[in-house]
This record gives sequence, structure tokens and C-alpha cells, in this order.
Amino acid sequence: MKFKNLIYIKSRWIHKVFGLILIPFLIWMSISGIILNHPEVFAGFNVPSWLVPSHYHIKNWNRSSIIGAVHVNDTDMFIYGKKGVWQVDDARKVHYVGQGFPQADYYKKTNHMIFLTHGNDSLLIAATDGGLFMASLSRLNWQKIELPGKPEKLKKILKIDDTLLVFGESNVFRADLTKSALQFSIATPLREETEKSVTMVQLFFDIHDGKAWGLAGKLLMDFIGLVIIFASVTGFYVWFSPWRNRKRANSTFKARTIARLRSWNKWHIKIGALVVVFFILLGSTGLFMRPPFLAAIAEKDVPAAYYPGKLSQNPWERKIQNALYDPFRDRLIIATSQGLWAGPGDLRQEFKKINLNVPIFVMGPTYFECLPNGHYRIASFNGIFDYNPQTDQAVDLITGQIPNNVSTVRPADIMVTGYFQLNDGSEWITAHEQGICNMEGKVVNIWRVPESMIDINSLSLWNFMFELHNGRIFKSVVGSLYILIIPLGSILFLLISFSGLYDWAFRKFRKKRTLFVARPNNLLSKNFNRQKKMVEV
Repeated sequence: MKFKNLIYIKSRWIHKVFGLILIPFLIWMSISGIILNHPEVFAGFNVPSWLVPSHYHIKNWNRSSIIGAVHVNDTDMFIYGKKGVWQVDDARKVHYVGQGFPQADYYKKTNHMIFLTHGNDSLLIAATDGGLFMASLSRLNWQKIELPGKPEKLKKILKIDDTLLVFGESNVFRADLTKSALQFSIATPLREETEKSVTMVQLFFDIHDGKAWGLAGKLLMDFIGLVIIFASVTGFYVWFSPWRNRKRANSTFKARTIARLRSWNKWHIKIGALVVVFFILLGSTGLFMRPPFLAAIAEKDVPAAYYPGKLSQNPWERKIQNALYDPFRDRLIIATSQGLWAGPGDLRQEFKKINLNVPIFVMGPTYFECLPNGHYRIASFNGIFDYNPQTDQAVDLITGQIPNNVSTVRPADIMVTGYFQLNDGSEWITAHEQGICNMEGKVVNIWRVPESMIDINSLSLWNFMFELHNGRIFKSVVGSLYILIIPLGSILFLLISFSGLYDWAFRKFRKKRTLFVARPNNLLSKNFNRQKKMVEV
């Protein structure tokens, strides 16, 4: 047998075996990818709690259900997080404050909240994934504050003298507190850049979901997802029908069955060959979207010229993660996916990139505040640190040690999602998995999780699909090995894509060759008197 024929036979075996193994993976990744591409369409849908794995249920206010607290007097306080805003009364009972608040889980995530006096009103102002909301303390009826520009997730609220700044993921909004009504305008500052660039993570993600080419690109990737589902279903059918037929007493096919199988096989091959470049693009970019390969591109930038689509003129577009104002130095620091940028509080000068000698996880700081003593308190999935700007030195508040060689792409055992104080001055942190902990990282139960939150132990459909798409949803089944699901799936997807391309090219570009028709899945063996046929192409 010729060497090329041997390679072809091996390639067909690889395409068949790994293709069949990968069918469930490809179908769930395609469906979830299409839904993730259109959050505004599916935001109103929730997945019921009985479908949500137990490790997503709220226990001791974990999973960012609390990330901060706001005090309004000596006894009452409000806590906020992924599940919205809750009031804690003087008896330490927790009540949901949801009248007028977004009902969809996707939009109710509250990233920051402040309490201020404006005119004669005492106001709570919440920055959420669904916009900016305000409630008078006397009525606790939320009202949405309209912001200029397109809707975006809001990250932080800062009060600087008589100015209120709201930081979205792309823009900064400003309102004058001396005026009777809160009216915001876009005040996004400039930033000093010698060369416009994008992060490699953004580049890979935007290529993967088609966002680099706008709505047309996203719809194209949706179509490719449908093609993957079609290829998976037809591939299974073309293999399963002959296999099932062999198990029966009469193993011959009817003529129309043979014609139908040939038709499905033909379309499986033709459509796959037409879009295989997109399969390879999806597989190669998807490979770097989860650890361990994500570490290879994290915190790396590429020149904007490498970006295949049209970039926004706004240098902050989809990059802002958090913000801090230092009144001692009149310095505003904006944390982004491209590092930290500092400028004056009035936003009138260009912001310049800075470095602080403190480890901040690649996803950005979850708590970012200036303390009365001029130090910064900075928390992220790397832990929580006290940073002294004068000495450029940080101290790990959990261990009491100076951090050394901390990886910003590998989370710590205690992934800090927030920090708050009680009315007695005691300090507490919230961790992603453990929930409320003391400053030594030990789990402490302060408030009982209310039954109403347990009853709504659901996830938004978008978040559920996000967890499915990145493989974390299988953590309760396979443990820490879940981290390998996406890399292995991507590698196998690339393998069957390249093998399918090779098989198609082998048949297409050789003038004449003979093939031994293989056993269970070949439509020409077993079903034509079980003889080896010589097929001329």
C-alpha cells in the first residue's frame, strides 16, 4: 500500500473516531457560543435552580453575592453584589431591596454603590450591569438614571468634591452635584499612548466570537456554529445508520436509504470543506481562551494594526475594570485590562500608564480604594493588600508578609471579591468560594443567607451558558480537571478539522486512486454484498 494511501486511511480513522467523541462537546459549545454572542436577546431568561449545579448555589454569601457594604446610620447598612442590593437592619436580618431594580439576573449584578446627600434627599446610587440606579432612603424605590451614549456595564462610582464620576467599562460619566438634578455627560479622558495597541486576549476573543467585524462578524460566527451542529449531526448519522444496520439480521440497505446516506455524506464533506478555515480559526483562538494556554497571551499587547476589524476611537473601549481617587495627591487611577493609568481628578489632562508594586490579578482589582492614611487597599483574585504609595511597598493583609513573585495569572487560594466593615469597625473580606471571611482568611458566618436568595438560586441563561462554554460547570463532576476540557476539546477540534481537510483534498486533487472501503462506517462495504470495492475518483 502506498504511503499516501496509508496516511489517508489513518486520517480518516482520526476524523471518524475523534469526531464521534467530540460530538457532544461541539454541539454544546456551538449552542452556548451563539447565545453568548447576543446577551441583549437572552438577558431576560433565567435557568431554574434545579438545573444549576450545587457548586453555584449561594453559601455564606460566596460567588460575589456580597462584594461591599454601605452604611447609612449607626445601625442600618446595605450590602450589594451579584444578587442585587440587600438591607441589613439592627437585628442583622437581611431583606432584599428590589422594587424598581432590574429583575433579570444578568442585569442586577451591582458592582459598586455609594450613599450621599443631594439637596434634601439621602440617596443610594448603584452601578450595575444594567445601568445606573438611584433610590431615596425614605422610599427605597429604585429609579434608573439615564446615561448618554450606548448602554454599558458600570464598574465604579466616585465622589470628588462636588462632582460625581461613574465609570463604565468604556466611558466615564460626570455629574455636577451642585445642581438640583443629576444630569450626566460623557467625560472620558484622553490617555497618553506612543502606539495604539490591543491586548492579545481582546484580539483572540474578538476574533473567536466575530466581534472584530461588528454585528456581521458575530452573525457569521453564529452561522459557523450552526454549521458545526449540522456537521456533528450528519457525521453521526452517516456513521450510525450502517452500524445499526449491521446489527440486524437483514443487513442490506434499501436503495433510497443508500441514496439518503450518500446525500448526507456529500453535504457533510462539501460544507465542511467550504468553512474549514473558520473551524480552524475557532479552534485555535478557543485554545488560548482558557488556562493553561491563556497564560501565554495574558498581559501582552499587540499593535492595533494587527487587529482585523475596525477599532473604536475610544482608547478605553471595553477595558475599564475599576477606579480609585487619591485626594492626598489629587490622583485618579483607572484600572484597565491594559494596566493602571493615572491622571488628575478633574480629567483635564492625559492619563499616563503607571505601575504599582502590588500584585493585581489579570481580571483586575475587585476592591480599589484610598484609605484615610493615604495608603491604598487593593484586592483581587491574588488576595488583598495594603499599598503605601510613598514607599511603593505592599503588604499581604491575610499573611502579613510582603508579596514576592506572585503570579498575576494564577489565582490565590482565597480569591478576594470584596471588602467591607461593620458598624463596630470590624473588617471583613468576601472570597469567591468561601464567602465571608475575617482578615486572616477564615470563614465566618455573619448573616444567614435568606430563604428568598436560596429560592432564587438560579443563573441567568447567559451566565449559565458562559459557565458551560468555559467548562467550569463540570467542576462538580470532574473536579479540578475541568480546566482541561476546553484546551483538550480545542486540540481535538483542530485535529478533526485538519484531518477532514486532508481527506477532502486527497480525494479532490488525485486524478485516480483506489481505496479499500473500510468496515463499520463505510457505505460501500458490507452493504454491497460485503465485497471490497475499487472506487475510482
